[in-house]
Amino acid sequence: MSRQVVIVGGYGQVGREVARALAPEFPGRVVIAGRSQARAEALAARLGHGVRGMALDVEDAAAVDRLHGAALVVMCVDQTRDDFVRACLAAGLDYVDVTARHASLVAFERLDVLAREAGSTAVLSVGLAPGVSNVLAAMAAERLARVERMDLFVLLGAGDVHGDAAVAWTLDQLDAPFEVLEGGRARRVRGFGERAWVRLPEESRPRAGWRFAFPDQHVVARTLGIPTVSTWLCLDPPWLTGLVALAVRLGLGRVLRVPTVRRCVTWLLHHVRVGSEACAVVARARGQDARGDATRECALVGRREAALTGSVLVEVCRELLGGNRPGGVLHLDRLPGRDALLQRVADANPGTRVFIPPWPASP
Repeated sequence: MSRQVVIVGGYGQVGREVARALAPEFPGRVVIAGRSQARAEALAARLGHGVRGMALDVEDAAAVDRLHGAALVVMCVDQTRDDFVRACLAAGLDYVDVTARHASLVAFERLDVLAREAGSTAVLSVGLAPGVSNVLAAMAAERLARVERMDLFVLLGAGDVHGDAAVAWTLDQLDAPFEVLEGGRARRVRGFGERAWVRLPEESRPRAGWRFAFPDQHVVARTLGIPTVSTWLCLDPPWLTGLVALAVRLGLGRVLRVPTVRRCVTWLLHHVRVGSEACAVVARARGQDARGDATRECALVGRREAALTGSVLVEVCRELLGGNRPGGVLHLDRLPGRDALLQRVADANPGTRVFIPPWPASP
């Protein structure tokens, strides 16, 4: 029997996108897994193509024993420990993770030697940010002789549909304190505490972006060796970005910790659509080229963040299942063929475009 692809959290917002794409391509090999057997089986029945549903709790110490016959585990839920990942890699399974928790990424990076010894490959930072942002940062950095600063701008449309976990994580980070690397030293900052400007491709006016605790800024600093890296969040429509910034200054973050308020805001975000489904990432590298000071920008502009994240996951799965298994634990920007992979993601999502130099950089 062909080895299986197990999608943990497969009935969630992103997991459904992955399962829907892989099911007809790998008939009889896709397994929807999660804590709810009923939800997993219900989605499996709707998808057809021999998809199966399975109950799986990654917090259970014996969870990996249920993966007999698997070749690849796709993780679409956050974890608080590395036990399950460690067990998967030790068992020789390939592993892909969409998490945006920096603590998890750091913990999983430490399993590199284990993965290499077991012949496993784990790909992290698989999504929009981290993920596409890491790849664009690497592409921009490669177009300079020396990079002194990298700014990553992430645009999310308020009219888009975001999963429960993504909404909860975003609300948690609104005014969260975190560290950024500036001149090779850590500096303490706060979400929505500082502002930068960016002009998206084919837009005439710049947008404001505010500091936000996306983990890509930490990963990029490590993987590319850049002394100053920051990530900035923009919302669409633009006026909403300013409104959120004002609300944060007035104490919205504290108010959102009240359970009743949190539930109301979450309900509104799920049911009231303001703005578009636009999403975009811009990586701006500043440094030196052969002629002196220079700036290079690479960008991806599209719509429906969950669909784009799902497409990135699907393409990484195809790479691993097709034999592109370099071994060890690596972030998306270190996966061989990452530029072509990014273009395939754009091709799979109508209206999505990748922009690389030369195009007019932001002021």
